[in-house]
Formats: sequence, C-alpha cells, structure tokens
Amino acid sequence: MDLRLPAAAVAALTRVRLATAAVVLIAAVLLLGYEIPPVPTWFYVLAWYPTLVILDEVVVMLGGESLLARPRELVVMLWWSAVIWFLFEAINFRLQDWYYVFLPPSRLERWLGITVSLATVVPAVLLPERVLDRLGVWPDLRLRSFTLEPRHLEIAGWVGWGLLAAVLVFPRYLYPLTWGAVWLVAEPLLYRRDPEHSLFADIARGNWGRIARLMTAGLFAGVLWESLNAMARGRWIYTVPFLERLKIFEMPLIGFLGFPFFALEVWSLYHLLAPRTTRRTLVGSAAFVLLVLIGIDHWTVSSTTPILRDLPGVTNGVISRLRGAGWETVFRVAESPVAELAYRANLSPHDARAAHDAARLVTLRGIGTAHAAVLIGGGVGSVEALAGSDPDSVWKMVRGGGAGGGGARPTPAEVRVWVRAAQRQALATPPPAPAQPSTHPPARPRS
Repeated sequence: MDLRLPAAAVAALTRVRLATAAVVLIAAVLLLGYEIPPVPTWFYVLAWYPTLVILDEVVVMLGGESLLARPRELVVMLWWSAVIWFLFEAINFRLQDWYYVFLPPSRLERWLGITVSLATVVPAVLLPERVLDRLGVWPDLRLRSFTLEPRHLEIAGWVGWGLLAAVLVFPRYLYPLTWGAVWLVAEPLLYRRDPEHSLFADIARGNWGRIARLMTAGLFAGVLWESLNAMARGRWIYTVPFLERLKIFEMPLIGFLGFPFFALEVWSLYHLLAPRTTRRTLVGSAAFVLLVLIGIDHWTVSSTTPILRDLPGVTNGVISRLRGAGWETVFRVAESPVAELAYRANLSPHDARAAHDAARLVTLRGIGTAHAAVLIGGGVGSVEALAGSDPDSVWKMVRGGGAGGGGARPTPAEVRVWVRAAQRQALATPPPAPAQPSTHPPARPRS
C-alpha cells in the first residue's frame, strides 16, 4: 500500500503513524503511573504494539517496506508468532522456569491477553533486524564457506532432538540447551524447503551478516521485553535454577545471553511455518494453542488480579467501609497508611491493620488472594511474618492448604521469591505507627 503512494504521501503517513504510536506509548506509561484500570494489567500489550509501529516506521524512513503495507502477511506473522512462543510455553510446563502473576481473572480476557502478547514475538525480532539491515550493518561479514551435505543436516536434526529430550529429562541442569535445541530441529527442515531464508545456508556460504544482525536484534528485543514486563502489573517472574537472585528486571543477568540464540529459533520457525499457512495448519495450530492455554492456566498462572471484595481475613463490613471511603483496589489499600485507613473509613485500629496487612501480603510479588488466604489461615498474616518464615515450611503449608484450586502452583522456587521479597520489604519499611482510634464504633461484620 505505502509503496504505491507518492513519496510525500508516504512520508506524511509515516509521521502520522509515528506520532500516534508515540502518543499511545506515552499515554500507557502515564495511565500506568496513575494505576488506571485496566492499564496496569494490560501495560505490556499497550506498550509493545506502539513500540513495534515505531520500529516499523523507522524501517520505512530508511527506505524499506512497512509491515502494515501487507495486512494479510502481517496477520499471518502475528498468528505464527503466538504459536511459536506457545511451543516454548509447553516446554516450560516441564522446565518451570517462569510463571505469570496478576493476569485478568476472566478466562476469556486472560487467554486473549496472553495470545495478543505473544503475537509480538516474531515482529519484535524481525523489525530490529530490518533496521540494522537498512542501516547497512554487517553486509559483508564473512567467514570460510563449506559444502553442506545431507548427512550434516541429518546429524543436526538428530542432535537437536537429542538435546531437547535431554532438556525434558534433566530440566534443572540442561534448561539452557532449549534455546539451541529447537533451532537445530527447525533449521535442517528450513534448509531443505527454503534455502533463501535458511541460516544454515548462510553459514555454508560463509555469510554471517544476517545471523549477527538477528542475534543483535534478539538481545535488543530481550532488553525491551524485560523492561516493559518489569513495569507491568500482569507479568512473568523467572525462577531459573541456580540463578534466582541476581536479576536485571525479572531476568537473571546471564539469561540475557539466551535472547540472541532465541532470535535464530524465531527466524527459522517463522520462515518454516508461515509459507504453510492453510486452513488445515490454522485449525491444527489453533487446537495446539487451546491446549497450551489450558496448560498455562494449570501450570504457569499463579495469580490473577486481586479484587478488593476477595481480600482475605477481612470482613465484608470493613471492605464496604473501605470502598465507601474511596478505596477501590487492593493495591491502594496496601499503599495507604493504617492511620489513614482507620480515619477515613471509620475503622477500628485492629480492622485497619488487618486490612492493610492482608493487602500488602496479597500484592507482594504476585502472591494473590488465593495463596494469601492460605498463608493467613496458617498464621502468616503479614509481610513481616512471611519475612521471618522458612520457605520450605511455607511451601508445604500453602500446598497443603490447596491454594490455586488444585493447580501446580506455587513451586518451592516461587515461595522463595515471596520470602526474599518479604525480607527486602520488611527491611525497607519502618515500624508502623499506631493507628489513631476511630471516633465511631467499628463496622458490624456482614455475612
């Protein structure tokens, strides 16, 4: 579409798209800061799509073609992007390297949000690579060429399958191999079907420019992914074995080395799947996506956005008074001083403290209302109490309490995330000031 327009019209359209994307991105950040629902939960989506539009228009400004110029191809790209990452979500059922917190409580909204979020993966890798390509980065990066024989492809494929099987058998120790194993499975197939897009073909020709650009694009996308995720309320949290403590955003520091190799997998899988978009493959991939979404709900989603009426350990009467005084979210209750809760909501000091402690516990590192209810029932009624608890004992108590409706969460690693966060918060928070007594009688609990 854009290429058939006069140059002046293309430039004007580019400016409009850039300005619109910038406005949406700035608005998302501002609304996040003011905690305007549903922006905190949907922030990742609201920030990533305008970012992709900006990258796309940079490509246009450098003389390339916009993805928006070919709507059908763009839709295909977004769909296969989601399918590709759902493959890694399925692998994570075994790895348990990350989990999701504070996702939408409605299953339809949650599944839609997950799918729309994952649809950004392929363009997030391809667009930075296109920018580098248009800038003329590494056009002649060459090494020695060699002849790629059929037996080499067969060996690579078997090595890929072997590594993937080893990862699934020994996930605690071999999980990093995931980011190479899938590539070794996909690339031989791509080489046979589409040598023009095959990275193995590039290697055989001694042409490393595209690979270097893709790996750089993967690192760039990874940094953006993690930074936007860290800002969002609905997010993922990593519990990578041996790397649980030293993190940038939510990602273990050394984990950023995986993004360049992940970009190679994204390229190969996308160019392997996209040309085979038929009714049959769409139906099959949709069934796969549905199964994985069901699995994500069971194995990977730890909590949904907490609702004030579900605040554990707090009577309906107290919740009603909080809402009547202007507190509509659990997060606001957690952020407000106990004295303010007592005064404005006309609560007794005990009720104000109970609501505040419960809200802080619910909102700590995605614990959520279901897990917090079991913690409170087991005697861990505040962040300070959690900070002084043994993670293994807490895990046994929460799992024994049946939080999560019989799901796989929390894992021991997840509980360690909670306890470390509680310890940091307890150290950073001064001892609470006593709540001022209310001048009115406390609310009568409702059934």
